[in-house]
Amino acid sequence: MIDKNGKFFKPERGSTPSPDHIMLSFCGNPKTETAVIWRTSVEVDSGYINFKKENESDWRRLDAECRQKESDIDISNYHSVKLSGLEPGTRYVYTVGSDENRSDEFSFETEPENTGKFSFLVITDHQKGNPCHLPDYGKVGELLKDALNKHPECRFILTVGDNCDNGQNELQWNGMFEGLKGIIESIPYMMTTGNHDNRGFLSYFPEPVGKFYLEHADFYDFQFEPSYPMNGPEGYTTENYSFDYGNAHFLIMGINAPEKVAPWAFDDLQKSDKTWKLGTYHFPIYPVMPEGQNNDGYPWLRKPIEDGRLDILFAGHEHSFARTFPTKGDELFDRPSEGTVHYIAGNGGGNIYHSNCQKVWHSCFYPQEEHTGLYSIVEIDGNILTATAYLGDGRIVDRFTLDKENDIITPYALAPVYDWTKMAFKGRMLELSAREVYAQNKDGTWFAPFGVLIQAIGGKVIKETDTLSCEAYGRKAVFTVGSRFAKTDLGTVEMSAEPYFDRGQLYVPVDESAKMFEMEWYYAERNNYINWNTPSEDKPLYKHPNRE
Repeated sequence: MIDKNGKFFKPERGSTPSPDHIMLSFCGNPKTETAVIWRTSVEVDSGYINFKKENESDWRRLDAECRQKESDIDISNYHSVKLSGLEPGTRYVYTVGSDENRSDEFSFETEPENTGKFSFLVITDHQKGNPCHLPDYGKVGELLKDALNKHPECRFILTVGDNCDNGQNELQWNGMFEGLKGIIESIPYMMTTGNHDNRGFLSYFPEPVGKFYLEHADFYDFQFEPSYPMNGPEGYTTENYSFDYGNAHFLIMGINAPEKVAPWAFDDLQKSDKTWKLGTYHFPIYPVMPEGQNNDGYPWLRKPIEDGRLDILFAGHEHSFARTFPTKGDELFDRPSEGTVHYIAGNGGGNIYHSNCQKVWHSCFYPQEEHTGLYSIVEIDGNILTATAYLGDGRIVDRFTLDKENDIITPYALAPVYDWTKMAFKGRMLELSAREVYAQNKDGTWFAPFGVLIQAIGGKVIKETDTLSCEAYGRKAVFTVGSRFAKTDLGTVEMSAEPYFDRGQLYVPVDESAKMFEMEWYYAERNNYINWNTPSEDKPLYKHPNRE
């Protein structure tokens, strides 16, 4: 950091000659390879790892690669080694640093040769913003230590993004590494990027100002480039990678450049012959936020997720827990072979959001508004996968099993199939407001009581004898019974068919009315419902006019 006289000084938790930020990860084949990174101050310009089998007496030495980086608050050297030629199913002991400054001894175990059964831990959104200048990740560390004490069989930790609060600012990573001491030196830490990992402030002192987001997680990529397999799309290899463990293939997808990630991800999945194909992507495709939307990546990622046949896609971002029915093409199914289960893994930091809600696509939902973390343990045993979500106090939020051999999910839950065509907005059924009022298809054109939709989501609706006036998201439209012409705030729009009255409501063509309000819609044929969506996350609740 720079003081008021223009002189550099070390921040609290800044780099020192002693190695810190020590992290273990898979960089290739977990049976024979592993990576270790650490940080020192710039006066330590070289380092090495000493390692040996647990039962051996002689140490082996491997010199580290050293790279220097100036962050927003510090200048440090970043060291990395990639161990290869290890023996499967073997525990190793290691220490890192220089001759003068060595770390404690840590240990890790390589993947066994024939892994029939294994477990891993999933965590997401454990970012911490407070205290502002010395963020405290202690509660996240306590959660993980407790989880690993209860589940020592876990072979690695898989994160689903927002690993720290502002990934472009080093004090945040300093906080994360401080909080995860005693954990990630000995169990591989496999990260996915989230929007907070892209985020930063131009200046953190005296208070954070100039918030920005990058389209490339620069500081993340620099730190962790040596940690993960370099098999992702060009230019985004650190944020996107894949690896195998046991009979499972793991596809890690970052949030940047989905148009480039998608073809790589599809090809990557096509090349894998593993029994299980599991993926991560920070933003949920089927969100729990009332205002949630999925158009940042899904238009591109639909092909790898659905046609590439992911069994489960782990997501985060919304800080509540939810699990979908198997989905494909926006339709909901019952059997694992019919679609992908989307698993929104809550949050590990006790960082709550309010008013998340269950949607039609969620077979399980928990609004995580208690100030405690959540983690999941996933166990794979041959053709059976079991995932259990725990709160930090030990209560079980959800447990479900995918059985590939019998093509079933338990506990049993059937995706809804409606008799009348129901209506939903962003996955939330209109329910009471649309009781016995449903969408209708006439000669291939879908009609719906659009006023019921706008009213249900909190927009302004005026119903008169012959007209329906709707206002939401800054758009307005007036529909008239028997007239193909609607008056909107952008002019008169000719529709494909005339509105008509039924069940006490004015029915208008779905496609044109949606476009007037910049909405998208789809019809889920198997389940028989229409869902409207909008890319806006604004809340459309109509308010009283302000008094003068």
